[in-house]
Amino acid sequence: MRIRFIAAAALAALAPLPALAGAADGMWRTEANDEGSYLEVEVGACAEDAARTCGVIRRAMTTDGARPDYPHVGRLIIRDMVPEGERAWDDGEIWAPDDDKTYDSSMELVAEGLRVEGCVLVFCRSQVWTPVK
Repeated sequence: MRIRFIAAAALAALAPLPALAGAADGMWRTEANDEGSYLEVEVGACAEDAARTCGVIRRAMTTDGARPDYPHVGRLIIRDMVPEGERAWDDGEIWAPDDDKTYDSSMELVAEGLRVEGCVLVFCRSQVWTPVK
């Protein structure tokens, strides 16, 4: 009996952990740009494929408050992230409003928030987004 329990525990420990598809779901605040402006992005399941994660710009903020005239509210900024374990996503894309380009992207939940990275070849830039409370 004890050997069966130990064997079952060992097999369970070796089994891959299920991805927490909704672990990053919610509203996130991007890092501020040089002018102090930032975006609030709603992260959740993609409309086309609920197994993937997407993010939509919901609000643009400046040091003076909300910016209702921001032209990209409602636009996808994160597209088609694939879960890679419990706290990471990969193989997606991120659109950068400041240069109007799309980059290969990955995300990871870290102690500080949600680290989002976009890369072209070996050149990458990243931000840590914080939850909106």
